[in-house]
Amino acid sequence: MKSLHTLLIASGLVLTLAADLHAQQEGIITQFMFNRLYYTPAFAGSGGHPTITAIYRKQWIGLEGSPEHQVLSAQMPLFNQRVGLGVNLSRQAIGITRQLTAELAYAYRIPLGRGYLSAGFSGSVRYFAEDYRDSRVKGTQDIGLDQAVPTTMQSRYLPNFGAGVYYQAQEWYAGVGLPRLLEGDIDFGDDTGPVSTERRHIYALGGYRAQLSPYFALHPQVLFRYVDGAPFDADVHLGLELNDQFHAGATYRLGGHIDRGGGESVDLILGFRIRQQLLLSVAYDVSISRIRTYQNGTFEVLLQYAIGRSSASTIDNPRFFD
Repeated sequence: MKSLHTLLIASGLVLTLAADLHAQQEGIITQFMFNRLYYTPAFAGSGGHPTITAIYRKQWIGLEGSPEHQVLSAQMPLFNQRVGLGVNLSRQAIGITRQLTAELAYAYRIPLGRGYLSAGFSGSVRYFAEDYRDSRVKGTQDIGLDQAVPTTMQSRYLPNFGAGVYYQAQEWYAGVGLPRLLEGDIDFGDDTGPVSTERRHIYALGGYRAQLSPYFALHPQVLFRYVDGAPFDADVHLGLELNDQFHAGATYRLGGHIDRGGGESVDLILGFRIRQQLLLSVAYDVSISRIRTYQNGTFEVLLQYAIGRSSASTIDNPRFFD
């Protein structure tokens, strides 16, 4: 395992590289196709069944203080699938920084063409904290001598609102989401003007299901990300499904350095249904950016349980890995 001498150095490196990664403040999920509620509240209820999804992600394995992300999502349709409700709970950690988010989503769906169009709204509360009491925080001299370095935990809460639209057809889907519309002040200082601001993230995602045979289906899918004031970013995924039981795919993620480089990572996904209701899927990101020499890749595991899902309903109405 590669390690850095101090957490401050590690955090500085991570934050510097995060700036190179187009200033992403929201957590990245490689298996975005399995949890679209995380990106747009309009997806709530579109899965056809009450669904619970849990994700654990450890980014840049071997780098001390590297990002860690956990997500728990649940969504369900109501009133003959005209209304959808959803909830996202997430935790992000990087160095001594913690971020907890609780989000509720509501969506209303109407028939349109050969599918359903839904509009969604969400409300969220975020808790930000930095713990300078962490024993790993060290410096070249006693940090207690530097009055600019806090000696206690600093925290704050920040409410926000989100919105989105989503269209689900038999063979394809598309959606847009802005989980946090307000750009709030996330600075812990006492200055009158904000130093750090929660940036607005805009997501667009879509996918197509091509049935190659009674047993094979091809799934090209894409997730576009845009952060206000930063360059454009995207995940481009191609997946193959076998008999609605196994899936495998690869994703190319743009990013890396703003001015140069061939992207951020190439991601591999493999999963299977333990039962018709229970999906297990894992992903491994192989970094191709400048940070590749400091870490050993990124690991992500996903569990999803769909209440009431059966093989019969899946054959009658396939729904993109629901």
